[in-house]
Amino acid sequence: MSIYNYWSRVFRLRDTAFGMHALRANKLLRPVFLLDCAMLVLCALPFSSLHAAQQHTQAQSLTLPPDIYAEKRQHFLTLEEKLRTYSRRRINDFDGEIYALADYPLYPYLLRLKLERTMSIRTKRDVKQFLHDYRGQPVSYGLRYKWLNYLAKRNHQQAFLDSYSSGMGAKLTCISLNYRLQNGEPAKQVLREVDTLWLHGQSQPDECDPLFAKWKKAGLMSPTMVIKRIEIAAKEKNRRIIPYLKRQLPASDQYIADIWLSVTRNVSSVQKSRLFPLKNVQSEREALVWSLEKLAWQQPATAAKVYERYDKQGVFSQAQRHVINRAIALSFTLEKSPQAHHWLERADAPGANDDITLWHVSHLLRTKQFDEVIRIIENAPEALQRKANYRYWLARSLEQSEQPMRATVLYQQLAQERHYYGFMASAHINTSPSLKNNPAPKNSNAIAKLAVTPATLRAVEFFRLDRATEARREWYYLLTHIPNNQITDAGILAYEWGLYDQAISSFARSGYWDDVERRFPLAFNDVFSEKAEAHNISTSFAMAIARRESSFRSDAVSPVGAAGLMQLMPGTAKYVAQTKVSRSQLFDVNENVEYGVQYLRYLMDKLDNNPVLVSASYNAGWRKVLEWLPVNEALPVDIWIENIPYKETRAYVKAVMTYQHIYEQQLGSSNNIFPQLTSDMIPSADAVSTHPVTGVMQLAPK
Repeated sequence: MSIYNYWSRVFRLRDTAFGMHALRANKLLRPVFLLDCAMLVLCALPFSSLHAAQQHTQAQSLTLPPDIYAEKRQHFLTLEEKLRTYSRRRINDFDGEIYALADYPLYPYLLRLKLERTMSIRTKRDVKQFLHDYRGQPVSYGLRYKWLNYLAKRNHQQAFLDSYSSGMGAKLTCISLNYRLQNGEPAKQVLREVDTLWLHGQSQPDECDPLFAKWKKAGLMSPTMVIKRIEIAAKEKNRRIIPYLKRQLPASDQYIADIWLSVTRNVSSVQKSRLFPLKNVQSEREALVWSLEKLAWQQPATAAKVYERYDKQGVFSQAQRHVINRAIALSFTLEKSPQAHHWLERADAPGANDDITLWHVSHLLRTKQFDEVIRIIENAPEALQRKANYRYWLARSLEQSEQPMRATVLYQQLAQERHYYGFMASAHINTSPSLKNNPAPKNSNAIAKLAVTPATLRAVEFFRLDRATEARREWYYLLTHIPNNQITDAGILAYEWGLYDQAISSFARSGYWDDVERRFPLAFNDVFSEKAEAHNISTSFAMAIARRESSFRSDAVSPVGAAGLMQLMPGTAKYVAQTKVSRSQLFDVNENVEYGVQYLRYLMDKLDNNPVLVSASYNAGWRKVLEWLPVNEALPVDIWIENIPYKETRAYVKAVMTYQHIYEQQLGSSNNIFPQLTSDMIPSADAVSTHPVTGVMQLAPK
């Protein structure tokens, strides 16, 4: 018996005692949606060596439990290096050293590394056992895929089929189906699974070609299936595959491919009635709806004209009308066109997307039609009427329509709630916002047990090794494999260890929203206070930005490359620092906050110290925000925020304003920005000037 088989059976008892309980509990877990505004998927980012800067960061923030593995950690690193670099024939010489670390939390990672280096058909049993023992755990991620590719390359069919599981990607799925056919499985049964591979917008791997040929020969490549794939490819902007697919259609249907080629080349060609003879109405209208929705965002008046022409012929379903009406209505609204009102009325119908009603209300607020706002909200579905934003705007409109008593009742109800609209409502009735802080009760015994589960110990070890991505994968695994009633305990544990982003995500997953102090930690308070004071920026404002941007994850990286606590682009940091700033520097807390606060000061100077415009600019860019200023006259702050065109920026501004107030309270201040927000106005575009020499635009320049 190999060292792996022997010791995996011993230590699997430790790991799977936790794991089996977790798998049973997992059936009860609801899907996680991190609604607490943690903008990044914390476990999905690729690991990059973050290094000295990250090490410096963690040294400042983490308060991990006593280190009992220091010596074994050093042995782990030494052995890991050997397993990575020594020749394959020498790997088995290290079995004794691997065994010596069998009670070290990262022991499975050594087993994984050995399996990768010695992978062959002779190690089939070891690989299979490892995949069984650590199924679903981060240490197993990608190993099955690598193993299957190894087997496929050497045509070990039976071993491949024994190890294959669904969801391994198109290439391996096609190989699996081909092997099943070659092994005598009925073609009718196997080819039934090809449809989902076919209905894909991109070219599939070469391994799928033999399978598609058999599928076609069996008569399963129907014109309907080909047209569906053309539609998918067109919508995914893969025009190159359409000519090939066109040749798979009978001559009578090939014009459908020509329609998609035309409208994807130039969406305005939807105006050409000769393109749409309405012979195959179901397929043609798919192209019509897609094209009209796209055209509406560019030329809403033209889209409206074409839409009316076909709608009179009864081409569209009700659901398709909703899609097109919405696009035309919102495009006119964002353009502040006189036609917006008509199209919003038309689009705001039963069955339409809820955001149409919200934009309808926002448009009416901007145009001061408060009685109409009342009518729209009071006739909206009850589920919408119960939402905080609609209750707030109903109160605001009642107040403007000289119905102060009704407005006050609504404000009083909202003021008891902890969110942007509740805080705004409290300002309207001159009361302090309600934080409703109710710390989660600390179950010391449960937390102590949680602290020594294998997943927790592995996460801690990776944090000590400055391998934050691996650590967070383990923590995410922990959260998804413990009972719901322990997730809040995990949040408390993460908070006490200084893993603030994990604490925030844990509380979001558990739904325990009232532990304000732990959900809004005073992370890196000394750094924020020092930098904010130096640049005359409110500490609470800077911390609110960081809380929203990264949930205080110092090594966070966004899909577009923004880095660190305050999610700065290297170019932005370079601009404010007047010197080149590397990404690794942005992972250092001191440097990141320094450049982030400098940038806030720059925006404050440009935007007349208006925190609403500054927070919007931090998210969307100041040039874009200047484009969003009211055209003719100033707008109340809350109405302007509600009319921000970008959904993400609207939510961002509301969150930052809310978080700023929470951090004022956390920092022991009695400052309240919401009375100012209810009285301030966002100036019109007339207030923007351009410096005659530098050409720099700014608002109310000092």
